[in-house]
Amino acid sequence: MGLRFYWLANVFALINAPVVFFSMSCDMLWFMKVYFIYAIMAIALMLLAPTVYKVYLMRVYGYERDRDLEELAGIEKVYVFNSALPKAFTLGREVFISAGMLDILDGEELKAVLTHEKFHVAQNATPLLGRLKVLTFLPISPEKLEIMADEYAASIVGKEVLESAKKKITEFYSTVELGEIEYV
Repeated sequence: MGLRFYWLANVFALINAPVVFFSMSCDMLWFMKVYFIYAIMAIALMLLAPTVYKVYLMRVYGYERDRDLEELAGIEKVYVFNSALPKAFTLGREVFISAGMLDILDGEELKAVLTHEKFHVAQNATPLLGRLKVLTFLPISPEKLEIMADEYAASIVGKEVLESAKKKITEFYSTVELGEIEYV
């Protein structure tokens, strides 16, 4: 519910910006012009960034679509990239998970991580809306989004499984010195 209100507030702020602009007749009009230039540049960057990052991932790590993982969590597109570090993230409506993550987690724990990412996919269902906070400056903390994603995953796979996955990932990073890992 809080997330819906947040997105509605962002949309409301953006819709009202032109109304404010055209109703102003003061010395602050330059501020609105600067804001609109900023908004146009930010939207262009938001639309290009995911594509540029996918090209970077392909060149540096390489990745392949994994239909078994898509089925496991009910996500439309899941890609596995070649990295020993356990990582998982969403890029728009696509989930990327590292080979390192597949190595340290069992099937249920992997489902917990993918379900966590599925929340972010739902959050990114409309990519531009998901990035409106840049245009309206209405903050929502990344920590709050992560807590909401964890709660969603726990409701699907159970809190114990989610905690087990988080524990394995934390143990990996606390016991392995990053200098020991060979980067591709």
